[in-house]
Amino acid sequence: MTAEARKQWREEARAHARAASREFREALKAMLPERFWQHLKAARRETLLSVRTVLDGLLEEETSSTGMGRSES
Repeated sequence: MTAEARKQWREEARAHARAASREFREALKAMLPERFWQHLKAARRETLLSVRTVLDGLLEEETSSTGMGRSES
């Protein structure tokens, strides 16, 4: 198999995987009430905020133990 043929079937497989994922999400949306999705979104946000808090704490510990200042972006 040539490199070009391999690249082509990989791209096609990715397209099918994305389509399958999209269809699966649509199936879930049809089965579950809107309130579920609202709570799922809120839970995801809270999870991300907790991870950010942990990372900020670890960065603070790291910068204070090395004496390096932290640059804000």
